[in-house]
Formats: sequence, C-alpha cells, structure tokens
Amino acid sequence: MNESIVQWTLLNNMRFLSDTLNFQIARKRGQEITTDFGRIDFILEDVNKNQLIVELETILDSKNKLDYCFTQILDYKNIRFAENTGYCILYALETDKKVRNTIESFGSRNDILIRAYSLDKVKSLYKDTVERLSLSFGLVLPKPSNYTICYLRWLNKILKPFYDYSKEKLKPEELAKYFTSPQTTNFRCYLRLALDFEMIKEHNNLFVLTQNGKDYIGNFNPDIDSAINLSAVNLTNEQKKVLLKAITNGNWTTHKVNVYWFLRFIEVTNGDWLPNLKEFDKSYLDIVNSLFGVKYKTRTMYEFLNFACNWCMEIGLVERIKSDFNYDRVFLTPLGIEINNIFSLDLQIKKSRLNLNFKYLE
Repeated sequence: MNESIVQWTLLNNMRFLSDTLNFQIARKRGQEITTDFGRIDFILEDVNKNQLIVELETILDSKNKLDYCFTQILDYKNIRFAENTGYCILYALETDKKVRNTIESFGSRNDILIRAYSLDKVKSLYKDTVERLSLSFGLVLPKPSNYTICYLRWLNKILKPFYDYSKEKLKPEELAKYFTSPQTTNFRCYLRLALDFEMIKEHNNLFVLTQNGKDYIGNFNPDIDSAINLSAVNLTNEQKKVLLKAITNGNWTTHKVNVYWFLRFIEVTNGDWLPNLKEFDKSYLDIVNSLFGVKYKTRTMYEFLNFACNWCMEIGLVERIKSDFNYDRVFLTPLGIEINNIFSLDLQIKKSRLNLNFKYLE
C-alpha cells in the first residue's frame, strides 16, 4: 500500500487520524503544499488554532528512506503558518523494531512528535472508505462505461439530418447522412449519445425525434448552416437547458450514469487530481477504479474522466483549473451542486419506493 493511498484514507477518516496522532483535529488546513523546504504532506489544525505539520511515511525499511524522512521533517521546522506549530513523523508500525527505536530517539532529540499507525488497519479502512464514499443514495447505479464521445455538442452531427430533411422520422441511412454508413462504430457511438439523452427513439426500424430532440434542433446555433465540422459547433444556452432536463428526469441511461459518477469522483477526491496525461499515478488509478467498481487501465480511465469532465463543463456543472503538472483541479459550480443534489434525491426516492413498508396496513 503506497503513501498516497494511505494519505487519502487517513484524511477521509479524521476520527481515526485524530486518535492516531493524539491531536484533536478541527480541520485540514492544507495538503501537498509546495514550499522552499519541500512538499508538506498535510497540515492539521485543532479548535485552538494549533497546527501540526505531518510527514507521512509507510514502512521505513531502508537507510535512504529514514535519512530522507529525518531531513524532510527538520527542513519543515523552518516553516510556520501559525504561532503554535508542531511537527510530526507519522509512519507504519510494521517498520522494524530497531528502526522504530531510532525514530523515537530522533524525535526526542529534535522535539519532533512521533506517531505510528497500523498498515493493516489502514488497508481495511481503505476498503471501508471506498465502499462508504461510493454508495449512492439508495439504489446502486450501473458502473460507468467508457465511450469515445468527447463532447455533448457532437449531438449536432447525429441530429442535423432531421433539420435537413424537415422530418421527424428517419431511416438509418438518412440518419447517417454525415457518416460513412450506419454500420460504422463512429455512427453507433453518436447514436448511443442521442438515444441516452433521449433526443430520438427507435420505432419500426426508424429513428423518431422526441420532444427533447425537437427542442434541441429548434435551438441550433446559427452557425450550424455554414459549419464545416458540425461536431465543433458550440451548444446554445437553450440546448444546455434541454440536456439538463434530460439528465435530471430520473431515467438513468448510460451517459447520464457517467455524468453522475464523474460528480461522485469530484466529491470523493475533492477535485484535487484530474489527470491531464494518459499515464498517471497508479495509486490514483486504484482509488478511482475502486470507486467506480471497474478495472480500467490508466489510458482508459484518463479518457473517461476527461471526456466526462468535458460534458460537465459544456453544460456548466464544473470548472477546470489547468495545471503545468500532471493533474488539474476541478470543482462543482453552483449549478453542479444543485444537479448533484437532484441526483441524490432522485435515487433516495427510488430506493424509498422499492422499500416501501406495508406492515402498517396489516
């Protein structure tokens, strides 16, 4: 179990962390803070504004690791964000006893708090935490599915033939006007998007425009007639409203489920690490795979998270802060918070219906 997963688990279980540190945590003041003296793992604060700067380690099983840990915590003593600041090494109890004695001696000499946690306990806690955070409010939704759909505005390409032909029903060949054929994977991906957002429905080997589809087409961007690339034409505000109504109507189709899971991803990770490269830290991959209940490789997960982020940005649910490093930050907008709450309420209501207790009628 690597350090980043241990840190994630501890910071999502503040009571356990408080007991382990013997420090009554009121709040986390910072995490992964880059300073002139190194990157601080995390800083905690109690109700009296006393702060604790923590150097987190797993098993200290080599001289290099031990030396690095000691050097790092001594460097941190040059840093103070509050008048009353303590410094702590938090490491795994599974470290060899002789090394543990060395760590205790170092702490006594340098006025450094020494605390230890059970790695086995954290492993168990990690599983419980992922399960707790991945629970939906009531119903368990299907796992997310990765599709090669980068943007919701790609709906323009699949829906434009209805506009061109001035029809509400189209044959597959007509619907595939802007594709090589209706048999291509590309066409089927676009078709899935249109079906999932309930813009069209299938009936007697025809594709029929729904009210959502009519509203979407009726609010095409004026550039649609002159556009060379239909998939690049931005959504209008009215089209965004149509999509938001479709997302929140309680019919959990695949792409809507994907939006839900991305919002859950932001909740669980605080939006701190949206990967902006295809090969990212495996510890982060383990966390999100456990959350989603899938076994994606890094490239597939990168694509899913970034495509889903694009969808949410297009309809105003999230904002993304680009970084020069490997991870961007992403956060829910007020609209995103509202939509997330609607998802939760809808799932809770569905669960209540399923579990309706009739004993009072007996």
